[in-house]
Amino acid sequence: MWPARAAIRPVSAHAQVGEHAVWHAEEGLGAPEGLEERLEDAFVTLETSQPALGAWLREELDGVRDETSRALGFVLATVVHRAFAESFGARLRRVGDDALASVRAAFAWDEELRRGFADEMLESDDLVAIAQPHLVAFVRGELEAALVLDEDGEAPDVDLDAAASVYRAVLIEILALGEAVATGVGPQPSPLLA
Repeated sequence: MWPARAAIRPVSAHAQVGEHAVWHAEEGLGAPEGLEERLEDAFVTLETSQPALGAWLREELDGVRDETSRALGFVLATVVHRAFAESFGARLRRVGDDALASVRAAFAWDEELRRGFADEMLESDDLVAIAQPHLVAFVRGELEAALVLDEDGEAPDVDLDAAASVYRAVLIEILALGEAVATGVGPQPSPLLA
């Protein structure tokens, strides 16, 4: 059930990415050898197929000063895009500038709504997890792995604000791509999607 107090719209069942698709998208990046080159190629594919979203993600991630968080952001954004592309093929439409702005505004508004109510049990990322459980579980798992204490009990050298910024950007990507999935085969016109 979707909470009554939410600025984020629920995702239709036809746009939910399955667990296998997330696993397959991650496995598609391959072994650590040559990963950086494959990752850059995959991100260029994202930018080519989703120009507005890809440009916004690159700008967001390039602005992250922490190297670990930035690298993780590129991995997460790429896996999310690949999971959607492999799951929905031609049904995945382009996210236009207006659609992206709308999703970003809705996410920001939802965050503000939740800050204003002390009795609110769910955070904005929880709503995205309800809508796309497998994708958010993957993203959270990767972020948690990056923040795990080392064998000496030392905290990793990761800027938590940078990691939070990456997390937020990837959640917005998930929402935007979820709204870009058409219900039938082939593109369907929408006033918000290009």
